[in-house]
Formats: sequence, structure tokens, C-alpha cells
Amino acid sequence: MIVRKLSLKPSRRATGLAALAVFSAAISAELLAQTAQQQAPTQVFRQFGPRVQKPAGGTQAPVPGQQRPAPPQQTADIVAKHGDWTLTCEKKEVKQSDGSSKKPCAMVQSTQHAERKNVALTLILLKGEKDGKPNTMMRVMVPIGVFLPTGVALEIDGAAVGRVPFTRCLPQVCIAFAEASPPTLDKLKKGGKANFIIYEAPGLGMSLELSLKGFTAGLKNLHEL
Repeated sequence: MIVRKLSLKPSRRATGLAALAVFSAAISAELLAQTAQQQAPTQVFRQFGPRVQKPAGGTQAPVPGQQRPAPPQQTADIVAKHGDWTLTCEKKEVKQSDGSSKKPCAMVQSTQHAERKNVALTLILLKGEKDGKPNTMMRVMVPIGVFLPTGVALEIDGAAVGRVPFTRCLPQVCIAFAEASPPTLDKLKKGGKANFIIYEAPGLGMSLELSLKGFTAGLKNLHEL
């Protein structure tokens, strides 16, 4: 597969992204909780998926009288759905750079590998600002165990678009964060499906498909919120 010149460029400076980062972390926790409930990894791709600490000597029985930890509280509300995309907004408002307060919002879709259900991918689109102009940030979350130097390759309707570099890994997920350029957004609006390709090793790619149904309406709604 030949990948063309990168059209998803990492953002160096963007105002207001601190609040978006906090919001993304909140959404990530909910999505990771869903991923952790999926079936155990297959033998071939055992390294993909959340790390689970197994107690010594098998499953640990709950201690009588000991309370189980409370489930994490939901920090975001679903405000709209456009095709296969969901728009969510934080419950709490966050102060912006201009002094105003606003609930950060995002456009989200998750998918699983067709055969290996333990391998999942979530795409989060965030409304940002750069040099005083609005832009769209793209956050791709995948399980740990991916080959980091390759990044995440993007294809739209079978045509190579570019790669999103990984920016950091947490205990259960690796994140690629970049600014989606206007040409890339135009291709996403006109396309039918997007394939995000992650790699176990050089040359060993796994394609995860996202539907672009409702993308245009969802992106427009996101920038109106």
C-alpha cells in the first residue's frame, strides 16, 4: 500500500485545546470500559487489548462486608445522532480562552475488527481553534500493543490519504492526535467508508472500518455547538 503525503498534520499550537483534552479523557474512560467488556484476545493478537491484572491463585472472592467500588459516573451526555455518528457534550461547562464558559462537545464513532473482536478503534472529532480560526482535531484511540512508529494509516473508499502519528500511550490505550486538514475533511464528507489501519509489526496491518454515513451533518452540528 502506497501512502501519499500526509494530510493529517499534528497540531503544534491550538488555543482552547486544554479543555478538549480533559473532555477526551472523560470520553475515553467510558469507551475503555466498553472495550474491557469485550471477549478475550485471540492467540495470534494476544497483545492487543486492555491489560488485566489477574489475582494470584485464581479469581479472588469478595470479602464479606466489603463494598464493591462504585461504577464511574457518566460525565458526558448524548446530544444528537447523525447516521452512524454520535455527538456528546460534557455535563460541566469549561472556561474558554475568551473568559466565556462552554460545554466541550465531540463527534464519536467506535468500531471493531471484523474477525478479532478484541481489537477496537474509536475516532473522536473535536472542535478546536488555531490562529483565531476554527479547526477540527482528530483523536484515534486503539488498544495497546500496536506498532507505534507506523502510526495509523487512513484510507477513504480504498484510496490512501495519510497517517496519523501516535502521540502517547496510557495503560489501556494508545492515542494518535492530529489536525484534520480541510482536504481530508472534504474526502470524509464525500466518502462512503473510512478504513483505519493499525499495525502489529511492520507490514502486518489490520483494517478497521468506520461508516461515513451522517459525517457531513454531524461535523456541521459539532461546529454549531
